[in-house]
Amino acid sequence: MARLRQEHRMVAREMVGRDVPVRQVARDLGVDESTLRYHLARPEDAPDGRRARASVLDGWGERITAVLQRFDDPRVGGEAMDRIEASVVHGVLRREFGFTGSYQSVRRHLTRHYPARPTRAVRRVETPPGMQAQHDWFDVVVRIGGTRRPLHGLIGTLSHSRARFVWLSPVMDQLAWQTGHLALFTRYGGVPRWIRVDNLKTAVASGAGPTAVLNPAFTTFARACGFAVDPCRAATGSDKGKTERSVRTSRVDCADLFAYDWPELAPLQAALDERCAEWHATRRCPITGTLIAEAFQAEQAQLRPLPTLHELFDCVVARPVSRDGLVSFEGRRYSVPFAWVGRTVEVRGTTQQVVVWAEGQVIAQPPRHTVERLVIDERHYLGASTATVLAPTPLGQRARQQLATVPHAERLPAPEAITRPMAQYTALLAALTGGR
Repeated sequence: MARLRQEHRMVAREMVGRDVPVRQVARDLGVDESTLRYHLARPEDAPDGRRARASVLDGWGERITAVLQRFDDPRVGGEAMDRIEASVVHGVLRREFGFTGSYQSVRRHLTRHYPARPTRAVRRVETPPGMQAQHDWFDVVVRIGGTRRPLHGLIGTLSHSRARFVWLSPVMDQLAWQTGHLALFTRYGGVPRWIRVDNLKTAVASGAGPTAVLNPAFTTFARACGFAVDPCRAATGSDKGKTERSVRTSRVDCADLFAYDWPELAPLQAALDERCAEWHATRRCPITGTLIAEAFQAEQAQLRPLPTLHELFDCVVARPVSRDGLVSFEGRRYSVPFAWVGRTVEVRGTTQQVVVWAEGQVIAQPPRHTVERLVIDERHYLGASTATVLAPTPLGQRARQQLATVPHAERLPAPEAITRPMAQYTALLAALTGGR
């Protein structure tokens, strides 16, 4: 039930004056019928008798003022910003003055006797076509193959045209975060210049808003795709209000799809894409006044081209190349071409490989998560010297034999090929020593 407000009472009186039943008025306004009848029966200009009731804090005004002054509360001077919480006042009164009343009584006293906190206006921002998209996760439980499974939906909304799409994933890790972005970009038909995201650990390592420290892996992914990351301020849902609203409407528009029993995830994803297309064809973009489908088609021309990426990565770090041509990553050391000794390279961890990047190219791709802690490719030590790095000393003959595919020991005669058995050597030695 909605709270009965002054505007509800005004509308209710007008509707009842037109012979609309009170029950229907209460149902249309979403308020309690008995409460509405009580207020309709009272004179419109009747004072609210609740303010005249006695309070447990009658006579406590000086002590409450003293508590507020102790905390430099601006309400004492008639201002309303940066106030201390009513719970702080209640705690001091209870501990130091023996107050036994409730927290709500303290809150009501402060509301009655001190100015209310002003309402901050919210700026409405509308971005040009192709400039921004807002992405966020939401959770849903779907029956897959007869089993209820929790899924995570990454919803993306183009801020200008209001075109929205949903991509489902069973997990919410860094690889899913990047894969979901690529899936949304594919549905957009391009990449917006800015992506506004919440302060998830897959996007933001620490902080929030303009001062946020971005996740290194997602920063590299964004640079490769050609968009900039725009984190929201902390606890400010209005910063991404368009996608927040899309989450609410998607839960309603797709509620029947989430209630089905699907054999696997792919048919559900296809049904969601089809439902989004239907939504675009029936609702209007508030900026252009046209259908969202038409506004979306016009916005696609302003998007950047789709990225061409190698395998996605869940970890990216910068590492120096040691003198022996190795870089450290996840407790292991991997070789790279010796020409990069003394320089810093970018190491990305994909599902199967460790990809080492330098100057926009891949210089090494060893396997990831190996049992070995030292992974060396001998080819990385071959080649001519550079202007800054001298080539390693070439291997000698013995070193080449020891590193050969067929070890030198295997080319020696087999034990069966020895013609003189050990017993003959023993008899010969006994004869020479006279049996001593």
